[in-house]
Amino acid sequence: MANKKIINWLLEGDVSIQYQAERDLLSIERKDLRNRIEIEGWGADFLVSRKTDGHWGRKFYQPKWTSTHYTLLDLRNLYISPDNFLIRESVDMIASGILIL
Repeated sequence: MANKKIINWLLEGDVSIQYQAERDLLSIERKDLRNRIEIEGWGADFLVSRKTDGHWGRKFYQPKWTSTHYTLLDLRNLYISPDNFLIRESVDMIASGILIL
């Protein structure tokens, strides 16, 4: 198991880091923390940056690092709930071809 000092440091970080530390290092599933990812911290910051057309960047893969593709990947890596309405809406638009690649 990881050093207690390091775990405590991780538990003071962004809510997504807290969730992952609890789940991966302490084997505790904290749905309350996971639900907070979309309303505070980095997850919330990403979500408020989504444009009304469903993209985060100009298009699905433009510009590269702020594109919808990479933003959705970052949100997944933050462990935001896949049931989040804005994420589902963008993914559905991509799957149906509405968001032009």
